[in-house]
Amino acid sequence: MSDETDRIKKILEENADKDFVQRILDPDNSPSIDMGLDDNGNPQRGTHFMASGESDGKYYAYPTIQRMADGSLKKMEVNEAFQQAVSNGDLIEFATDKEAKWFAKNYKKVWEK
Repeated sequence: MSDETDRIKKILEENADKDFVQRILDPDNSPSIDMGLDDNGNPQRGTHFMASGESDGKYYAYPTIQRMADGSLKKMEVNEAFQQAVSNGDLIEFATDKEAKWFAKNYKKVWEK
């Protein structure tokens, strides 16, 4: 396993109490939403989709698929998802914008064999 994958796993383990992290760690047993077809015509399912943002000088990675009060998942535009994540705490704080962007881009490496 690479140092990068180990770093991602550590971040996820430290935030395992967050709903979207649980969906990342166990996607096969998590709710998902239909995301249409990929370029090859295969159906796509989504559980989280990640983005990053800044608020009050703090940097975050957060899901653009958010769980609603009724338990369903909803794909949101980036700004709406960020506001929802800030209000419900379903995000991970990073020291820099670069780190938050790196995590949002690379978190799926935790699934690599």
